[in-house]
Amino acid sequence: MTSTFLRRLAITGVAIGLATIAHAQQSWEDVVKAAKKEGTVTLYTSQVGVPQLDEILSAFTEEYGIKVLKLELRGSELFEKLRLELATNRGTADMSFSGGSVSLEAMGVLDKHGNIPNASRLAPDFAGNELRLPVFSQSMGIVVNSSMPKDKRPKTWADLADPAWKGKILSDDFRSVGGGGLFFAVTYNKLGEDFQKRLAENNPVFTREIRDSPRRVARGEFPIYIPFILPDTLLNKGLPLEVILPSEGLVYGNFDGAIVKNAPHPNAARVLLNFFLSDKAQLIYAGSARRPTVTGLEDRYPANVKEFLQAPLLGTQEDATVRSEMLKRATEMYK
Repeated sequence: MTSTFLRRLAITGVAIGLATIAHAQQSWEDVVKAAKKEGTVTLYTSQVGVPQLDEILSAFTEEYGIKVLKLELRGSELFEKLRLELATNRGTADMSFSGGSVSLEAMGVLDKHGNIPNASRLAPDFAGNELRLPVFSQSMGIVVNSSMPKDKRPKTWADLADPAWKGKILSDDFRSVGGGGLFFAVTYNKLGEDFQKRLAENNPVFTREIRDSPRRVARGEFPIYIPFILPDTLLNKGLPLEVILPSEGLVYGNFDGAIVKNAPHPNAARVLLNFFLSDKAQLIYAGSARRPTVTGLEDRYPANVKEFLQAPLLGTQEDATVRSEMLKRATEMYK
């Protein structure tokens, strides 16, 4: 190497080091000022058609005067778009807000979020890490037709392996990413392989039309549907359905907020991420039966969903590599 090149390399290293130190020493007030100067933040989200998200983003703009540009995509489309934008250095996203963010982390498209004041309030089950912070958790239980006698209803996940339910369980597909794949992975880990083998013998009927599944139970096509996303209780209000919270605990998946690498408006993204963890945003999600991830709001949960938001948790899945292995195993077990 030439001496000129080495000098340039040293100067670059010093500059990066100074920038890192400056970032670490930057006060939150400075971050907010810089965010307001940026004036805009672009959010890519897989939370499609959810009015609570629009309510939160409107409240954010009202408080900070920062405009939010929102792009709603299916999870797989969001992941691919972020990957391509980073690969071609044509990124427009500042923040990602989606489930399955462990996959985004593994793809290397996320940046460290730095100090986020409200992150200190996260509950131990939702600690997150330096790349992503859980904004809410989407818990899952069992839903049955309300005409089913109470003494005949399953009370646990383990009860679903009873041969009495053979051919009678409607289910999200365990072999694909989503609620079904998450349910398989968590119950395989927590309840064991034998539970999954016995459940497989009951031949659950897989579907990917998850919005229509509760209605099929209400119409009497199936007596049981799993895993039922608890916020959908409000969408299906008035139908002859009863939600069961299994005694082992709820399977849950997190919706994480994260800063995207090379974000054009990184400060505005950090301020928005912090706002998602504010009392205002967390209670908006609580009202839709989405479980807040910060502590100290329990006394303010709406009465009609409080049981859902405080039920014990069974587990979730945080490892993208293990997720792929579990999907492969589900494909082998459920033909």
